[in-house]
Amino acid sequence: MIKFTLYSSNVTGNLSNCIYPKEVLVTDKASMIDAIKYDHVSAEFKNNYRSSANFIKADNTVLDCDNDHSDNPNDWVTVKDVATTFEDIPFVAVYSRNHMKQKGKKSPRPRFHIYFMIKEITDSNSYTNLKQKIARAFPYFDNNALDSARFIFGTSTPNIE
Repeated sequence: MIKFTLYSSNVTGNLSNCIYPKEVLVTDKASMIDAIKYDHVSAEFKNNYRSSANFIKADNTVLDCDNDHSDNPNDWVTVKDVATTFEDIPFVAVYSRNHMKQKGKKSPRPRFHIYFMIKEITDSNSYTNLKQKIARAFPYFDNNALDSARFIFGTSTPNIE
């Protein structure tokens, strides 16, 4: 059973936004869609203001896979590869807004976010360390997106597994 909490903003695609006031308990596909239609975070922050210093708690962690480690399609990883690597850890996969689209000079390729359910963590450093540990186990996750205050762009056309 899936059960974790995301915090949404009221905007989409705004890099400078730091406010995430809407708490969404994710228990099914419909609640996941509600949570990710706007930019969102996987942790609760003091005064809803996203920053590592304001980290309160998280019961999930989201990691980003853009398949930018290779331009060879045979080297690209999929959600099935994540499932094989983390077979005993429940997660939800959401294809990113740039899934199978040209992004800069990179050709269209699978791009997705993985939301792992975790035991609640109440320390920013411990949360960051967990993300780093997961990225070491699956080195295709974006190493530039492992901080405790990372946000994910919302998507108006979610594709969820």
